[in-house]
Amino acid sequence: MVAQLAGLPANWFDEDDTRSRLFTRCMHSGWAHSQCATCAALPKPLTMCRRCAGGAHVEVQSRAGTFCARHGRWHYDGRDDGIGTRAAYERAERCLTGTLWARGIGLDTGELELACQLISTYRGLVDRDSFDRSADQRLRDFYPDAIELTAFLTAPWAQAFLRNRQIGHLPVAAMVEASAAAVASRSRSRLSSVRETFLASGRELRLGESATRPLRHGRSVEMGSLGILVRDSVPRIRAVFLRHDDARRPLTTRRGRPPRRQ
Repeated sequence: MVAQLAGLPANWFDEDDTRSRLFTRCMHSGWAHSQCATCAALPKPLTMCRRCAGGAHVEVQSRAGTFCARHGRWHYDGRDDGIGTRAAYERAERCLTGTLWARGIGLDTGELELACQLISTYRGLVDRDSFDRSADQRLRDFYPDAIELTAFLTAPWAQAFLRNRQIGHLPVAAMVEASAAAVASRSRSRLSSVRETFLASGRELRLGESATRPLRHGRSVEMGSLGILVRDSVPRIRAVFLRHDDARRPLTTRRGRPPRRQ
């Protein structure tokens, strides 16, 4: 209808619509990594940068985040705020629209919101910051760190760790705490150390080279304040950060099972 009103050819917007969809795996593409027009969701409407829109209030459904790299403006939910540390936000925007988008992760899929909560809680504990931020304020204040933490915890090594159900809640809480601390420190060496420290194989978990013996399922593990706070939320953490991974895995059918009795 819109294309007809503008005098454009039919299906003019279909190509842009496909490019803006999140990646997924489904039966329509033989479980290949694709932007299926049937299963892959479009992002929720997002307010466009007012500088780009000529001062108008415009909502778009596109492959974009909340920061305009061209004008250095924060445009989430109709706002038009300047950002001082543009470089960090520009890197975060590229990661969101590149790496995370390819993993099927967007602003409204849940991972980024949880990462914001984790970073905000960690900062509050470390900096003794008791300021109660709204969800929108947390997103703006911790956007770069939340994007990096989301990318870190949805990387293949972290997915394998979270997906291993032989690993109990405490090691997962310790891994999440170490990841949040490494991201907040902005130290690449600490991020690498976290990847090398949490090594899992079957029912055994070895915490770094200093461990004299494997830490088996059920044994205690040392944690800081954040780990203690989130240990009861490990099922939710696993579910959120494994959401896109679970959605991409075809269901395995058991062959040779006897038919059910009628």
